[in-house]
Amino acid sequence: MFILNHVKPEDATGKVAEAYSIFPEGVPIPAPLLLMSASPDLAQAQSNIIRYYMGHEKLDAGLLSMIRYLVANELDYEFCINFNQGLLKMAGGFSDDELKALRERPEEAPLEDFQKELLLFVLKVVKTPEKVGKDDVERLRGLGWTDQEIFDAAYHGVSMVGPATLIKAFSE
Repeated sequence: MFILNHVKPEDATGKVAEAYSIFPEGVPIPAPLLLMSASPDLAQAQSNIIRYYMGHEKLDAGLLSMIRYLVANELDYEFCINFNQGLLKMAGGFSDDELKALRERPEEAPLEDFQKELLLFVLKVVKTPEKVGKDDVERLRGLGWTDQEIFDAAYHGVSMVGPATLIKAFSE
């Protein structure tokens, strides 16, 4: 699976076991976290970040899945495309045609307008960060988003760049 040594769930102990424990029994450990087990401290830090988003007050699972799905498509990050496609199908009831439409026209995502604006903002941050400006942030604030929520959403999107690169680099 990876050219670096990593810890399988059944062999996990210590920090790696703690990192894996955020996923319920029967849910496979995502490949990026498996790879991160090569560095137990980083695996644990990543699981804390995942836990943070799982309990986020305003960034719901559907919006976060759409962010990950669309960013993964931008990065050609196959694992995360498939993982989030599965989540959107299972939990969101998306069809293949609806997922295709989401990829092609994210501005028509089936979200509340304030969420859609945040989604499009995150895509702008990932694709063209040099074009993000004060007006973008002011528009989101006007829709009720706090600076923390704006940053959290943007961080969620850009945090996919590292794992996408590492999976490509260390996969067999």
